[in-house]
Amino acid sequence: MMAHPKISYNRQQISAEQYEQYQQLSHKELFAALGEKYLLWEQPYRKVFDNMAPPHYRWYVGGKLNVYHNLLGKHLGTDKCNKAALIWRGVNGQERIYTYQTLAYEVRSLINGLVHLGVKKGDMVLLYMPDLPETVVAMLACASIGAIHVAYHMAYSAESLAQRLRHCGAKYIITSDGTHLRTRPLKEVVNEALERIDYEINHCIVVNHTGQQVLMRPQRDIWYNDLITDPRYSSETSVDLLRHADESLFMIYTSTKSKQPRGVVHGLAGYLMWAQFTTEVLFDLSAQDIFWNTADLSWINGHTYGVYGPLGLGATVFMYAGSISYENTNCFFDYLDKFNVTVLYTNPSLLRSVMRAKSTKRYLNRTSNSLRLIGCGGESISEDLYDWTQHELTNKRTLPIIKIWGQTETGGCLIAGVPGVQGFEDDTMMRTLPGVDARVVDNDGKLVKKPGYIGRLVLASPMPSMLQDLYRDEVGYQQTFWNKFADRTYFCTGDGAYFDADGNLTLTGRMDNVISTGGGRRSIDEIEASVMNVSRVRECAAIVIDHPVQGYMLVTFCVLKEFRDESYRAKMLRDIREHVIEDIGELSLPDKILFTKYLPKSPDNQINRSLLKEIALQMEGI
Repeated sequence: MMAHPKISYNRQQISAEQYEQYQQLSHKELFAALGEKYLLWEQPYRKVFDNMAPPHYRWYVGGKLNVYHNLLGKHLGTDKCNKAALIWRGVNGQERIYTYQTLAYEVRSLINGLVHLGVKKGDMVLLYMPDLPETVVAMLACASIGAIHVAYHMAYSAESLAQRLRHCGAKYIITSDGTHLRTRPLKEVVNEALERIDYEINHCIVVNHTGQQVLMRPQRDIWYNDLITDPRYSSETSVDLLRHADESLFMIYTSTKSKQPRGVVHGLAGYLMWAQFTTEVLFDLSAQDIFWNTADLSWINGHTYGVYGPLGLGATVFMYAGSISYENTNCFFDYLDKFNVTVLYTNPSLLRSVMRAKSTKRYLNRTSNSLRLIGCGGESISEDLYDWTQHELTNKRTLPIIKIWGQTETGGCLIAGVPGVQGFEDDTMMRTLPGVDARVVDNDGKLVKKPGYIGRLVLASPMPSMLQDLYRDEVGYQQTFWNKFADRTYFCTGDGAYFDADGNLTLTGRMDNVISTGGGRRSIDEIEASVMNVSRVRECAAIVIDHPVQGYMLVTFCVLKEFRDESYRAKMLRDIREHVIEDIGELSLPDKILFTKYLPKSPDNQINRSLLKEIALQMEGI
């Protein structure tokens, strides 16, 4: 484990003393206290936690709350009313600023529009959009009504989108005409997906973002701007915004070994409480802070720490519609400086891209003077990247860089290095947050007591932010997360970890064939299955190697049925890439596809992936 000089950090929101008090409370006492602090109740709850039907747990039973008021309405009568809620920057240079007043006004307008279209509590509304202010508005409007929003990343293909539509049965879609990040209009992808499903949706709402010409079906399709401005739709309705605490809030599809779409359903009150609490604990946001979360809104980090957590606290969120890479590193520094971003939540892959670009003469002298705290999640941060971030990204040398662990199923962070709390020695430490009972067990579910020994990371008790269920997959929900061990019920995270002698946790990565990064998850099994669907591929194997620049690299070795000349292999490379993009989306495209005459096998005929990793490392010169 890395060891760095102690960093002195004075907390602004939750003091070290208060944090320690939270750590000492029982689960019931803690979640009762946090439920009162972060949530406004229209009807008080009778019971903090109900475990009468495990593993389906209920939180704040009997309570009712107004989501709109909890996230936006409560700020309108305060000095936050005219404070910037969203500062948005588009890929093409557009800029928009929403105050809490203007954001609340547009959310109310969309609530009215959706209700006039027939959207009601419990309906699924699929969001297939870039990171736009309208995406945030759509999420908040659905949450207020009680409709379950299902955000799906816009890089996925028409077939993948159709599969999700078949699975969730969404009758309403919100998308945009296009995005500056891809040439094909998003509405065209949606239209193709709708042709592949066996039912008719009620309405498709389209944001006019790029101005591209798209096919709009009369009666079914409607422009977003018309919906929120036309009095026929935007006039006030008498919809009841009161919601039960344990209702479902949203669903996110996640990549796993499962061949069928896996929809993770999150609840209402417990999730909203934990989103605000962990945002305040981790990022310590003050009234003057500008907070930038680089995660896409379609991922859980985008939901929790791009929308629900910071907006519930009344923070100012900076949003960029694109992604930061080696090619546009200048944008990264431009936005930090222009908008005076003070707190950044990102991932090591992005920082490595910036580090690589900054090593060129073009960006050699660029640093950020505004940042005071960085949160890093998705992957481990290497020693060289840590040193570069401290000495060259900011030149402050004592900037807290906090390591954060959470996953789609947990709804937010559970393990982190929290700066400024008691017992915090340096910013490489990771410990469980208050209320989190994390343990490391062996394959039989027995505790691993010896420090440094890797086992399976499990949770010994449920958390309010955890998934309620897997949509339409009760068996998968129980078998995947709760029924791994015969003698004890643990929630299985799927990650490996170990404790050191001081009680600090180190995460070692996924223990299944899923890659977790700051950009989401990629399923190795799903990628291999997609490549094998190309008729001229006989065999394939995907492996992951550590990469000094990218952080990791997904390499796929393919055996072709015919091994011809170079031009044939070049054509096959194009065919495989195009098929993967069309089949499961561009996000799942391997970083490198290599052809070989055979795959190395073990005596029991299993693919020798360790040898393939060595070969890939040698080929990359690592």
